[in-house]
Order: sequence, then structure tokens, then C-alpha cells
Amino acid sequence: MAEITRLLQTSRLTVGVFRCPPGDAAWRSTNYIGDRAHVVFPNTAVVIRQQGKEPVLTTPNNTVFYDADQLYDRELKSERGDECVFIALSDEALRELADDEEVTLLDAACRLRSTHAPMHRRTYLAQHLFVRRLRGRQLRKRDADRFALELVRTTLKQPLPAPRARRKQTAVAHRALAEAAKAKLSESLEQPLPVNDLARALHASPFHLARVFRAETGFSLESYRRALRLKAALERLPESGASLTALALELGFASHSHFTETFRREFGVAPSVVRDDRRTEALLAATALTA
Repeated sequence: MAEITRLLQTSRLTVGVFRCPPGDAAWRSTNYIGDRAHVVFPNTAVVIRQQGKEPVLTTPNNTVFYDADQLYDRELKSERGDECVFIALSDEALRELADDEEVTLLDAACRLRSTHAPMHRRTYLAQHLFVRRLRGRQLRKRDADRFALELVRTTLKQPLPAPRARRKQTAVAHRALAEAAKAKLSESLEQPLPVNDLARALHASPFHLARVFRAETGFSLESYRRALRLKAALERLPESGASLTALALELGFASHSHFTETFRREFGVAPSVVRDDRRTEALLAATALTA
């Protein structure tokens, strides 16, 4: 059965964790987001088809946006089903965000301009630490409410995609190629996937695939997969026990040192520090909510 765990509820917003296992009936029916707008941070890969909009493979590399009363369908892509963190926003919170001139993804009528946007690595770290502290009841309600709204504000400050003069047929083909590549890159993170092999599987040249993928997603092929592996590592760290080496090898890194160096470049801090619950308060305070 699908399960919602509410971690914070205030007059302005609700923060919670949503889990829907693969066998749930919700995969076979149209879903309703509810009467509030939602900003969602995925932990698994899921294809989301919001009614009246193009389907998109959502992964931990992006944030997903839903207007209030949005209907949507989902397609299973992960053996874990659908797991995500969500922030549901009141009308008051939406109006406050819409009044901010730097918020680009929300219009004057408090409607979201996009279904999704790239997830900045530091923003992902911030929401991960935030949820951990909420679970441990380590934040005052007022501070948690303020941080959650700033987290949303940061995700909505991303620049709108520049319009490109393309034939409709070309635009559809490019989008389909990028979505197919995302699906391949999200599979078997522990296994190597050379660009030439990926391009061959998708019947495209490596140059064309790389160019289209960056234009459609904002990521290079290599950085997209590396980011997925590191975010998977981040989520597993609290339960990883003493062996960071085992975690590194499980996710396809060559060694403990390779994993630690790559993790530090991505998130600005060593994995051993993130794993230590005694240091999450200082880490969260030091996390800059800027994309």
C-alpha cells in the first residue's frame, strides 16, 4: 500500500515522505496530487505523465513540480517503486514565492511554469540533511518551516529554458532520445556504461547523443550518471555501517579514495562527515541554498 509519512505540518506547508511499492494499484490508475501545489524530490526513477503535459522520467537529478489539483499517471521504472520527499504549499506560501522577483518558475497567478527542473547537487544535500533532522525531531517547528520554504524558493529560481527554433518533429525526436538515454543511465548504476555503447543502443552517434542530452537535460552524459551514483550513496550513508569501501564498490567506484574524492567534489564535504548524525546540524547550517 502507498504510504505518506508527514514530518512537518504548519499553516504554510507540509513536508513528508511518500512511498508507493511496485504492486500498488496506484500504478494502474490516474493519480491526484491533492488541493495544494507540490515540490517533489525523487529518490527513485519514475515516469510521470501529468495530464495535458509531456511525460518525463524523473530521477534524483531533478525536482518535480505539480500545481494544485493536478492529475497524473506513473510508469514503474525502479524495483523500489516510487519513493520521494515532498513539500506541499499553501496559497499563502505560493503568493510569497510569486512576489519574489528571482523566482522564475512560478508565474504571477501562482502557477508553475514547468513540470520539472535540474536538481543542483548542494540543494539535494540540503534536503537530505533537512529530512534526516526532521526524522530525528532535531529542528524547531518555526526553523523547519522557514528552511523548507527557502528550499522551495531555491528550486524555483532556475532560469527558464531558452526557446529554440526547431521543427516540431526534431523537438519530439530530441526529447525522446534524451528520455531514452536517461532511462539507460538510471539502470544498474554499479556497472560501467561507455558512451559509445549507450549511443549504439540508442541508434545515435556519440556526438549527436551528447549534444542533444546536454541541451535537453542540462547535464552531460557522464555527469548525469555520476550524480545519480553519488546521490544513491548519499541516501545509503546513514545505514552503511563502518565500511565506506563496500558502499563505494557497490556503486561502481574504483576504491574508497576514488569515491571519497568524487563525493567531496560533488557535495563539498566528505562522506564520513555526512554519515555522522552529530554533525548534521552544522552541515545543514553551512549548506548554501543557491543553485
